[in-house]
Amino acid sequence: MYTELIQAIHSHENFVVISHFRPDGDAIGSTLALGLALQSMGKKVQLWNQDPCPARYAFLQGSDLLQPIPPALPQEVDCFICVDTGDIKRIGNAGMESFAQAPFTVNIDHHQTNTRYAKLNVVKGGEAACGCMIAELISALGIPLTKPVAEALYAAISTDTGSFQYNSTTPQVMRTAAQLIEAGVDVGDINRRIWQESPLTVFTMQREVLNNMVLEQGGTLSHYSMPAGKKAELGVGMEDCKDLVDYIRVWEGVRAAVIFEDMEDGLIRVSLRSKDPAIDVSAIAAEHGGGGHAMASGIRMRGSLEECREKVLNSIRRELRK
Repeated sequence: MYTELIQAIHSHENFVVISHFRPDGDAIGSTLALGLALQSMGKKVQLWNQDPCPARYAFLQGSDLLQPIPPALPQEVDCFICVDTGDIKRIGNAGMESFAQAPFTVNIDHHQTNTRYAKLNVVKGGEAACGCMIAELISALGIPLTKPVAEALYAAISTDTGSFQYNSTTPQVMRTAAQLIEAGVDVGDINRRIWQESPLTVFTMQREVLNNMVLEQGGTLSHYSMPAGKKAELGVGMEDCKDLVDYIRVWEGVRAAVIFEDMEDGLIRVSLRSKDPAIDVSAIAAEHGGGGHAMASGIRMRGSLEECREKVLNSIRRELRK
């Protein structure tokens, strides 16, 4: 499935690689791995994101190359690649403007709800992580797997599989992880950095969520709502609010979990997780203009926190009653 993409890479010289705003490990790891791989081929590469690299991934080589999106697309850029981005809107307005100006655009993604927005769409819906696809692409290009690239790919795959705990962790995923370890990844060190070190502000946010979460539907549905101003009140930042839904997802008996966050810009951010294959949260997200995976999806909705919460919860309640 990478034949056209390989031809495009060989026929272009100056690249932008970008991923979605509020980047997670898969977004950062896929961006860095592809960027470093293209550089090793002698290509010129710029790595962009609307938001800074989260501190937990700053140890990855190449993270310092990640730059804010400039006001206009540089004239020399001839290929614009989006990774781990199911909808072009998720790179932000500035990114979308540059994307629209690019001579050639590529979309490399693993979300089932991908909207096929580029000139060349390489989409493998249901793949465990975009990092798995980048690993396959690098192998198909015949590029040696260096330690920095392997570490970025390991971070991508590890985070999107919940440290290899999710159902998406197939034998092939583990074979890919083994190849990355053979290329020099120190599993103990990288797992410590990603999974075992957090600032106090993260625990402050966790405490807030656990103290105020709601259990309903006989304990099968958990949710928490973060009103406007709460982050400032607690003294926490955007990065401290990552993965909050996972803290209420693990509750015994819970089949679906949701976090609602008032972004204070007219949008409500919704993070959905499922522990039951019968509850497809990507379908629920799609009902409300979002998307993602069957077990992990997201939405950005306009409206009040209360209105958006009831719309989404009613959809989940319907599925739980089936």
